[in-house]
Amino acid sequence: MAEFISSIPEKIEKALKWLNIGDVWGIGRKLASKMHDSGVYKAWDLLQKPEMWVRKIMGIHGVRMINELKGIRQLELDSPSPKKSIAVTRSFMEMLTRKEEVRERVETFGMYCSERLRKQNTCCRMVTVFIQTNRFRKDLPEYRNAVTRILSNPTNSSILIGRVVNELFETIYKDGFHYKKAGVIVNDFVPENERLISLFEEDSQNHHLPVMKAMDAMNKKFGKDKVRLGSMSGENTFGRAQLSPEYEAFLKNNTLPEANFRFH
Repeated sequence: MAEFISSIPEKIEKALKWLNIGDVWGIGRKLASKMHDSGVYKAWDLLQKPEMWVRKIMGIHGVRMINELKGIRQLELDSPSPKKSIAVTRSFMEMLTRKEEVRERVETFGMYCSERLRKQNTCCRMVTVFIQTNRFRKDLPEYRNAVTRILSNPTNSSILIGRVVNELFETIYKDGFHYKKAGVIVNDFVPENERLISLFEEDSQNHHLPVMKAMDAMNKKFGKDKVRLGSMSGENTFGRAQLSPEYEAFLKNNTLPEANFRFH
């Protein structure tokens, strides 16, 4: 370590000798006090300690820290793992009792998932839809359900995913309940250019691709949701014209575009 330290440029060495150990990112007051007990008062003092001592006191985090202080980038060690799923899930401001109101929200969530897939150039092989009532309203009947379908051909088409979402919704929706929350989750991703196509079904993904690109471009230019699928619920209960500014802000702030989802 001494050989490496001797090669540190003079200005960096001076800065490390000036920087208090408590001001180093990741070292709190308690750890700084422990460092002081071992004679470590400046960032430079930490570099004088053997790696085994640093690992014992601070674990792998400490080893990465001294490497950063040396100028060795540790970003690759901390880079997040690839997303395993994309979820759009929201609680409604008011409980919904009409089927078409719940359906249109679920269809919209599916469209958002599709857009996110296209943004990251991936396709999904699995789609999940869930709906549930308010579990805190003990005075009302409780119901929750989720259903998943594995796709024969991976896709990021809003048309195909919307079709699947609607079919799954039909299998789990029940009348007579006050629905408070719903969501769509897509996972099991493959790169868009590495899709494996079933030999027994027509591949509609490529047919829809020009339409999807045009729709994404127009929504990007004119604003989110300006262009929607004509196959979505005709009553437009979820349309922008019928959304209050407060509810629109609520929806924006309560979208989970990317998450590892657990149904409970």
